[in-house]
Amino acid sequence: MNKLGWILILLVFSSMMLFAQDTKTTDEGYDEAMQEFKEAMDEVSEEFNEALEDVPITINIKDFKSDTPKMGVYLSDLDFEDIYEMRYEKNYGVLLTGVTNDGPAQKAGMLKGDIVMEFDGEKVKFEKHLLNLIKSHQVGDEINIKFFRMGKVYETTLILDTLNKKGTDKDIFVTKTGEKKRRLSVGHGGGSWYPIWFMPDLTEFNDFLAEMKFGDETFSEDGFLIHGGGGMGNVGKGWFIGGMGAGYEKKETTKYDWTHFNEGVQVTTPVSRVVKYDISFAGVTLDKRFALSKKLITSVGFMIGWGENSYKITQVDDNGAISNFDFENPNPDFDDNYDYNSKIKIESDYILFQPKATMMWRILDWLSFRGEVGYIASYNSNGWEAEHNGESVKLLNAPDASMNGLTISIGPWFGF
Repeated sequence: MNKLGWILILLVFSSMMLFAQDTKTTDEGYDEAMQEFKEAMDEVSEEFNEALEDVPITINIKDFKSDTPKMGVYLSDLDFEDIYEMRYEKNYGVLLTGVTNDGPAQKAGMLKGDIVMEFDGEKVKFEKHLLNLIKSHQVGDEINIKFFRMGKVYETTLILDTLNKKGTDKDIFVTKTGEKKRRLSVGHGGGSWYPIWFMPDLTEFNDFLAEMKFGDETFSEDGFLIHGGGGMGNVGKGWFIGGMGAGYEKKETTKYDWTHFNEGVQVTTPVSRVVKYDISFAGVTLDKRFALSKKLITSVGFMIGWGENSYKITQVDDNGAISNFDFENPNPDFDDNYDYNSKIKIESDYILFQPKATMMWRILDWLSFRGEVGYIASYNSNGWEAEHNGESVKLLNAPDASMNGLTISIGPWFGF
C-alpha cells in the first residue's frame, strides 16, 4: 500500500480514538487526549508532506502553442511554512520550485527556491497571476524581474522564450560594439480579406458614356472600393511568397430616345440603356519583410499576374413594366416585351505588375493591422476587343486600353 493509503487509515483511526473517549472525562483526561491527538496530527502532516514529494506531477504541454511565451520555471504559491523558513516578510510573491535547464529564468540567473516578487514592475500576488502576466507578453519581450533570495532582494532582466524552442546561434547577432542581441521576428505569414481602394483613369470612358446619355461621371474618377483576399507564408530570410485576387462590378442605367425608321417613317422610341463595368485581377506576390520593433514590421515587394477590364452596354425597348414570363405562352410574351435589343461588350486582358510597400502592426499573436500602398501597371498588346450584337467588330477612336492605377489597402491581417 502506498503512503497516501496509510495516511487515510491513520486519519480514520485517530478520529475513532478521539470520539471513543468518555465524554465525561476530567480536564486532565481531556488534555491528555488532545495532546495525543496533536501528536498524531503532527505525524500525519509529516507523512503527508513526504507522500506529496513522492507523487509524480504530470504537466500536459500538448495544448500549448509553440509561440506561447514562457519563463522556464515551475511555480508554487507561498505558504506560512515557506515564509517562516525563508524569513520572507512580504505578503505577496510566488515560489520557484524549479527552473528548466537553459531556460529563460536560468539564463537570467534565477534558481530554485527564489521568490518572484515583481514581474515587469507589477507585484506578483499568486501563481495564476504570474502565469497571466507572462501570457500578456510576446516571445522575445525583455522583462524586469525582482526576486527574493536568502534574505536579499535582487533584480534581473529575463527574455521570454517559447516552450519547445531551442536556442540557436542564428537568433543572436553581435553588434559592432560587441553586444549580443536577439533578432526581431518578421512573422510567419497569414492571410485576410483585402479591401482595396483602386484609382484607375476612367476619364475617357466617362466622356464616352456621357455621349450615350449616361451621367457626366458615371463611374467615380476618384476611385472605388474593390474586395478580394490573399495570403502569404515565410520561406526564409525574411522572404514571403503568396497570392491575392480582387474584383469589382457596378451597373448604371439611363433612358434614351431612340430615333429610327420603321417602314420608311422616322419614329422615336424610348429605350433603356444599362452599362456594366467589370474589373478583376489576381497574381503571385513576393515580399521582403523588415522588423522595426517587436510589433511593427514593414515590407516591400510586388505582385505579378493577370487582369481583365470590361464594359458591357445593353439597350432594350422601354415599354414600361415588363409582365411576368409565362412558360405556357412564351412566344407572345417574348415578342411583346423584347421586340428590340442591342448590346456591345468591350474588354481587354492585361499582364499586371504591382510594386507595393506594406506596414503591419501586431495586436495579438493571431491578429495584426495592415496598411499597403501600391501601383498597378498594365500591359496589353492587342488593345480592346469588341463584340456588337454577337459579332466581332473593330473599335475606332477607342479610349486608351489600360488598367493602370494607384491602390491603397487598409484592414485586418490574421497571422503575423
